[in-house]
Amino acid sequence: MSSTKRIFKAVATVTIFAVVTRTLSFLFKIYLSRALGAEVVGLYQICLSTFFLFSSLGASGVPTVLSRKIAEDRALNSESKGYAQFSTALILGILVSLGTIIILFLLRPYLGALFSDTRAVPLFYIMLPALLSTCVYSIIRAWFWGSKEFTYFSVTETVEEVLRIVFTALFVSGLFAGASGAYGIALAFTISDLTVAVILIILYIVKGGKVEKPRKISEIAKPALPVTAMRVFGSLIGTILAIMLPARLIAAGYSVADATASFGRIAGMANPLLLAPNAIIASMTIVLVPEMSESGVKNNMIMLNRQVCGGINFALVISGVFMVAFAALGRELTSFLFADIESGKYLEAASCFMLVMPINMITTSTLNSIGMEKQSFFSYCISAVFMLAAIYVLPKYMGIYSVVVANAAALAICACGNMYYLRKRANLSFGFLKTTVMVASIAVPCVFFSKWIHSLLVGPTGIFALFAALAAGAVMYALFCYIFGLINAESIMQFRKLKRPQPATTQTPS
Repeated sequence: MSSTKRIFKAVATVTIFAVVTRTLSFLFKIYLSRALGAEVVGLYQICLSTFFLFSSLGASGVPTVLSRKIAEDRALNSESKGYAQFSTALILGILVSLGTIIILFLLRPYLGALFSDTRAVPLFYIMLPALLSTCVYSIIRAWFWGSKEFTYFSVTETVEEVLRIVFTALFVSGLFAGASGAYGIALAFTISDLTVAVILIILYIVKGGKVEKPRKISEIAKPALPVTAMRVFGSLIGTILAIMLPARLIAAGYSVADATASFGRIAGMANPLLLAPNAIIASMTIVLVPEMSESGVKNNMIMLNRQVCGGINFALVISGVFMVAFAALGRELTSFLFADIESGKYLEAASCFMLVMPINMITTSTLNSIGMEKQSFFSYCISAVFMLAAIYVLPKYMGIYSVVVANAAALAICACGNMYYLRKRANLSFGFLKTTVMVASIAVPCVFFSKWIHSLLVGPTGIFALFAALAAGAVMYALFCYIFGLINAESIMQFRKLKRPQPATTQTPS
């Protein structure tokens, strides 16, 4: 199988599972918001943000470094080292996760200070055992990732979401006494997490995985430290947002319930829509990371440059169509999906930074995949300073819209730092900046066109007006992308050819 065909097939596989998973997650959030309300969703999101902060200690840097090590060993025909690397990563991750759980249980009398709404504390401790299972399944998935076993990598994420929905439906329905409402969501999270960890252990053994004598802990721990620190800071910002934003809104005159609901609108309603393009972009990034690791370890900077720029251009075009939809009809979308117009106002405002997200996402992954974790961490630290300052200062003046400014500033600063380091290492070309300007320019008339179509149809047709306007905006966007060369017939024909079986004698060697 040719390299191009293999990559395309892998991207398609990961994308299918990612779309299914995110669609299920999105429908799940709609169900929760309608069944339980923004306040309960806000409580759950507060717990989830705090959980991700602590889970990042053992389930972020270690898996990321392990996937890179596995890919590098494969590129250098040293795949036998992978099992020892896996054992090292597993031991390190388990030790960190167990230590975190023990410390948090010892600090339970004092942990209430972390939450602006103390009702979140018991929910958090229901979710706490999942720190260990999250670590275990993240490390096993990283082994599949580095080994380019993308089906196993992706299908388990879908299984986890299905299990979470099933268990939540059982508990929230009140079928089990004491497990309804927010408590049911927290319990479902833990049980589904533990179940998926067991499934992944079984898959690892079935695929011939072994636990061998570990290598030096420092081989994994040293490069994992900056990645872990970056993920911890990222989770910390999420936790600060979950704590500080409601607190600052309360200080500005909001009630506790209104402040919690405002956070729920951001985290549980608007953000899932803003992150929707990642179902496709992340799939491509997942497939490219092992390829970029191979290019990096072989010092093939020309190929690395092509992979980075090609990935960013693709991601920008995908993000653009979502940006058009959210900027034009954000309020109508959230009113239809969540019966909530305020989250739609936030969505419209936040759509402005959607073109920065894929640049930051891909450049960060690139740095981590070629052993430049320290540089990636440094870029993130600078951006985090601006993020924290904005979150602290601006809510008094801008309410929930301060999060838009904070996110936009942090993403732009981090992306610029990443591009600087990639320019030095791989002589990164900035052709994708032209694509960014083109996509933004194309989006503007598409937004107005979509709004116009909706205004023509909204009176008598209701829901049809929304979908017709979204479709019209998407078609106009695709047409402009084709006219200006962002989508071309040659690429489409190449993809069509890749789907056709070719004689073995005519295939390009992998």
